[in-house]
Order: sequence, then structure tokens, then C-alpha cells
Amino acid sequence: MKYAMTWTMAAALLVGGVGCHSYEDERPDVGSLDSRDKGLQSKEVIDSSEQMAASILSSPALNERPDQMLIVVGNIKDKTANSGARTDLDIFLRRTKVIIQQKGRGRLTLITNKADLQEMQSKELDNPAPDQFGQGGNNGQPLPTRRQPDYMLNGQITELNNRGTSYYYFDFKIFGLKGKDSGIEVWNGGYEVKVEK
Repeated sequence: MKYAMTWTMAAALLVGGVGCHSYEDERPDVGSLDSRDKGLQSKEVIDSSEQMAASILSSPALNERPDQMLIVVGNIKDKTANSGARTDLDIFLRRTKVIIQQKGRGRLTLITNKADLQEMQSKELDNPAPDQFGQGGNNGQPLPTRRQPDYMLNGQITELNNRGTSYYYFDFKIFGLKGKDSGIEVWNGGYEVKVEK
């Protein structure tokens, strides 16, 4: 009787354990491709952002500057066949930005996007901006201004759309916003991948 109960409990544990999923089953590695998915996947986000951040941080043109570069991160222009889709391709730049911030060792300073900063300031700061057109009764103090960026990091994704595959080319660049480098691309990096449809 004692052994029968032990075997019954062991069998129940085995049967119960068969249906369990591990973390890896529920959350596959973000650096791998998933055969169930088509098009761009997380692997491309990881690979391209690692490659671009390494290129930026090792660029002699950027590292030999006497002053710290003040960079604002822009957006990705979507020039793909699915440009009307709801995919936010800015994820490529956001991940690159995080890596630069973590590994940059102060060589680059990232400046918050102007529109994002103004939105956060209007929500969180007590002193609203004065009415610059004199139409209201607001006599509040002006919101603090941000440091002005010297450069912008942005990118573009284009696609060569074929019957069975799509070739994607990512073009990332840092260009000057003001001063002697205004309009000049001081760094440019590319990433390419071909995917099945």
C-alpha cells in the first residue's frame, strides 16, 4: 500500500510535469530567428544595433573630436513595401541609443528629442510657460530649455521586394545640425539582410 501510493504520486508528478513549459519555450532567445515569423525579426534589431553602436563608438572621426558630441536621436524613415503597416521601425535606433549610452564612456552625450522634452516638461513642471502671444492671463515662468544638440542620429530602411524574399538595407547616419558640420554626414553605417516572405 505504501509503495503503491509512492508510485501513484510519482506518476502524477511525471504526468503533471510533462505539460510544463520552460522559460525558453515561452520566451525564445531574442537573438535567434523564429521559423513561424516572416520579415524582419528581433535578430535584425539586435544585430544591426550592435553593429552600428560598435561602428559609432570606434569611429576615428567621432573619437578624435576635442569636445564631447551632443547628439539627438531622430527617427527611421520607412521606405519598405509595408511602409503603411503599424510597425514602429524606430526600435532599431532606440536600441542603438541605449548601447551608445551604456558603452560610450562619456564620449557622446545623448540629448532628449525636443518634442518629447517639452511634452514631459508640460506634464511634470509646476511653472507653465508664459503666453507668448499675450492672449491669456498666464504669467508663469518659462520652461527650462535643453542643451542644443550639435548632431542627429537617424536612419532609413529600404526594401527590394521580390516574390519569395525581401532584401532590406538600413542606412544610419550622424550629421551636423549647426556650426561647421551643419548638414555634413560625419558618420554613416549600413546593415543589410535578406529574408524569406
